[in-house]
Amino acid sequence: MNDIRINEINNTLYIAKNIEVRGNVYSVCLVQGESNYVSIRKETNNPFKGLGTSFKNFDEAIKHYKIPEMKFYLSLLENEFKQISKHTKL
Repeated sequence: MNDIRINEINNTLYIAKNIEVRGNVYSVCLVQGESNYVSIRKETNNPFKGLGTSFKNFDEAIKHYKIPEMKFYLSLLENEFKQISKHTKL
């Protein structure tokens, strides 16, 4: 699950990665551009593939989740995504 997906569409940068926490796979996406937010969607057993939950930033997302492993992975992704966004020009 080490594949980071980076897309730029209409001057908006999308950085996404799947993580596995307690047997469930989540897609975490950082959106930067006209709108800035973090989106987290559970992929495991999600037949409708809804939009997931959006947060203003990683701090808000980390506060939302109670599972320590999820908090840990989100803090790692926050740092990883920040490094990528610093080196990606819109």
